[in-house]
Amino acid sequence: MFLYILGLVAFWFVFRWYRELARVPNKGQKYVYITGCDSGFGNLLARHLDKLGFRVIAACYTEKGEDELKKVSTERLNTVHLDVVSTDSVSKATAFIKTLVGEKGLWAVVNNAGVSVPSGPCDWMTVDDYKSMLDVNLIGVIGVTLSVLPLIKKARGRVVNVASVFGRISAFGGPYCVSKYGVEAFNDSLRMNMSFFGVKVLCLEPGFFKTSVTDLHLLRKNVKTLWDKLPEEIKDQYGHDYPERANVTLEKNVATLLDGDLMKVVSCMEHAISAVHPRTRYSPGWDAKFLWLPMSYLPTCGVGEWMISVCLLFNFVSSTLISVTAITIAWFIRDSFKMEDFDKKHVFITGSDSGFGHLGFHVISPCLTEKGGSDLKAGASPRLNTVLTQMSFPETVSGSLCRDSLFVQTHCFLSASGFWGLINNAERTSPIGPTEWMQLEDFRKVLDVNLIGLIEVTLKFLPLLKKAQGSVVNVASIPGGGFPSMEETTYGVKAFSDNLGRDSQKSGVKVGLDLIEADHQRLWNRLPEEVKHSYRPNFFDKYDLQYMTNVKAHDFSLCLLFRHLQSDQLHALTARHPQTRYSPFGDAKLNWVPLSNLPVFIADFPVAVLLPVPKGDRKIHANQVGVANTSQWTFSLYQAHL
Repeated sequence: MFLYILGLVAFWFVFRWYRELARVPNKGQKYVYITGCDSGFGNLLARHLDKLGFRVIAACYTEKGEDELKKVSTERLNTVHLDVVSTDSVSKATAFIKTLVGEKGLWAVVNNAGVSVPSGPCDWMTVDDYKSMLDVNLIGVIGVTLSVLPLIKKARGRVVNVASVFGRISAFGGPYCVSKYGVEAFNDSLRMNMSFFGVKVLCLEPGFFKTSVTDLHLLRKNVKTLWDKLPEEIKDQYGHDYPERANVTLEKNVATLLDGDLMKVVSCMEHAISAVHPRTRYSPGWDAKFLWLPMSYLPTCGVGEWMISVCLLFNFVSSTLISVTAITIAWFIRDSFKMEDFDKKHVFITGSDSGFGHLGFHVISPCLTEKGGSDLKAGASPRLNTVLTQMSFPETVSGSLCRDSLFVQTHCFLSASGFWGLINNAERTSPIGPTEWMQLEDFRKVLDVNLIGLIEVTLKFLPLLKKAQGSVVNVASIPGGGFPSMEETTYGVKAFSDNLGRDSQKSGVKVGLDLIEADHQRLWNRLPEEVKHSYRPNFFDKYDLQYMTNVKAHDFSLCLLFRHLQSDQLHALTARHPQTRYSPFGDAKLNWVPLSNLPVFIADFPVAVLLPVPKGDRKIHANQVGVANTSQWTFSLYQAHL
């Protein structure tokens, strides 16, 4: 039996190797747009593709980078200045690309530009640190992609997003992992949205490579800069020798993991651009394949080693049953232990009124108006306090003035006892729709509330939470679903929660993550006619009807859902050993969470069939043979479903 399995595995690898050998024809007529070409992967990829005959459009941040790249390239390569943070710069670069590619369209865009600092423990960071990195690593990727997406569709080309293995696992604190989780989410939603149009969306998840981003001098300087800005209270918590210890760890671990062969990454990029059958994901680097990615599939609790030791003593079936039974019993007993003295603990809830006053907690709830605060207090016990915000909390959750005022008022209630619980429940669910219907501002609106706002509130209250060794409950959404803006915030909240939980272990703060579950007409109305024409005539009606049908299908027991949700939030606040993640209700546990752990080619299909096919009578270009076979097969399956 073992030999049969080994033979099938060997056959699969040989078949995949042979299938991936085919390359697209007419490279000299295909334009490839690469960001971040001043140095590193982008610079090397631009030169490599130029030698292969592609027409490269290399975006550089500096004039020096443009000049040096031109000196070592052929006349086929064009350079353009690009600052991915500047909307004006992105628009100018897009206008230049349109004049070059004409009616042929753009074959590929490689979103390679990115930064790695500032990075450090979450309580070292400010919300501006998160914003500055998200503007480059996430908003920049989204802005560049949306600007050239019509050109990519015209050529039925490729979008290649450079994420990181730290888009799959949060190994350290700060905004880097949050931004890369967001890139993974944007990549997934874009891939499903564009599959109907023959556009391939690929993701690279490289490990540690020797580039300017991983330069040890840069990383040491980052530690010193952040440390020097910290208040003495936080320095005392870490110990004043922490920067030296951190630098020693950096030099030992990073130097060990660094790979100097950048062509491993560039070869994956080139394959994603030129292969007839590219992979959905690439993981260049030995550390990515054998360390970080396997770790991303492990449970957060440390039961793996115990199970392995049991398996060495008993046969596989017996050891599995013993392990599962023992873990289940231990988990149930551990979960049943509750905290005491609720009447001495303060809980702050964003985006909702009190649901926990009846237990004796002191609840603090933000209100928009004095009348709203009065009405809320009238229906609650004296333990509930309200704080007046100047503007609507969900709409201005990133407003610094409002947050500072809110923090000062809340601090009056907590000066001595600290802060037991923070429930980040405020969220914005619109605009939401296919990626092509969205504008960069739509992503910003949702990110500002659901991610930046959540981070800002948490960082403000973190010193008080550390004082009480309390809990942070971050309410996200279910993973998957293919909806842009919501996907990015969900992945980002997960990354921030993982970072915060890891950073807060020594201070006793516990972090849990609740995985819970239009303006379509407005989005559709503002689309250019060319984009509307790429969908079937009655697509919007079908999309809206099927979307609402799917939503209502999950709402048949809404009261039960909220009871599950409140129960999990309550457990996160009251349990001595709260879970790292909660997935209330059946569709999260039995559908979305399992789907998020399946291979892409399996997970995409049940998600995609929830929505109608944009258009099924699409003509396939002669040079799109590989894409055509996949697209036609997918269209036929989806149409059969409809």
